[in-house]
Amino acid sequence: MALQTVLVIGGAGAQGVPIVKALSADGKYAIRILTRNAESPTAKELLRLPNVGIAVGDSQNESDLRAAFKGVDMAFVNLNSFALGIRAEMYWGTRIFEIAVESGVKHYIWSALEPTLKLSGYNEDFRVAHYEGKSRVTDWMHAQPQIPMKWSVITTGPYIEMLSELLRPTKAEDGTAVFELPLEDGAVPFIHLDDIGLYIRWILNNPSESAGLNLKVSTAHVTGNELASAFTSFTGKPAHYHSMPLEEWISKHSVGPPSYKLGSEYEGPDDPTLLTIEKSFSNWWRLYQKSAENKGLIKTDYELLDRILPGRVKSVGDWMKKVRYTGEKLSVLKNYRGH
Repeated sequence: MALQTVLVIGGAGAQGVPIVKALSADGKYAIRILTRNAESPTAKELLRLPNVGIAVGDSQNESDLRAAFKGVDMAFVNLNSFALGIRAEMYWGTRIFEIAVESGVKHYIWSALEPTLKLSGYNEDFRVAHYEGKSRVTDWMHAQPQIPMKWSVITTGPYIEMLSELLRPTKAEDGTAVFELPLEDGAVPFIHLDDIGLYIRWILNNPSESAGLNLKVSTAHVTGNELASAFTSFTGKPAHYHSMPLEEWISKHSVGPPSYKLGSEYEGPDDPTLLTIEKSFSNWWRLYQKSAENKGLIKTDYELLDRILPGRVKSVGDWMKKVRYTGEKLSVLKNYRGH
């Protein structure tokens, strides 16, 4: 039986790697990764997996995209929101879809984030740069038919692996692990990267159920106190949660200068559609702080996820046990680009 070819755009990124691994392990797919650098350590690692190949090119180049899509049966697309900015991601998110249709792709999956501005009733305090472009492409896709190309959406959230990088605990003088987060008494709907790969495999293996579906995935909604408790339970070491003021977290833990505009390398620093790191990440944290404005803003149907993936990681404690979490820094993400 001939293998079906799946093009994975963003396959060498944090979200893409477990997807490539899950599809390779399935044995029914030939995976083609679109990447600009076939010599990167990640690309070389993935090429050692069964039925994995490389298409060298840029996801913002039509000629490269058409070459990559040639002979492809299915596709998964995750664009780098931080690099592109809102406007460019909206354009390329829709344009890649169109090129996929023209190329004869049978099933297309878009990697999205929640439409938080719309869900909040268009409250500017919940407009986040890397959520806006992705969610607007999702809205556009819902207006597209399932013929000639089936499509699905997977809506993710903050990777739980960020607890080893951007959200890792600090260490107090007495050795206590301190989770310093501007979360107040809210909760973050973390998602385990490995499980994203398994959800994508389910989508492709079950087109009659997944076509037209926006599958919203989370591991669990996790509070700061639950983080500290899980850490102590697993490691036996003391930990506590400190609700840090938002401005202090931005100055100490952000991914770059607060005034830097996300997407400015692509669009130019004067582009009026771009948001600064300070504004975008301040709004990002407000999504998860418990307040009257965002109560119930991001929901997850955990019963559905349990049916689709019974063996999924279901709590932060389960994840810590699986990865043998220590709180030490690990290089998991690329510039925290995944959310």
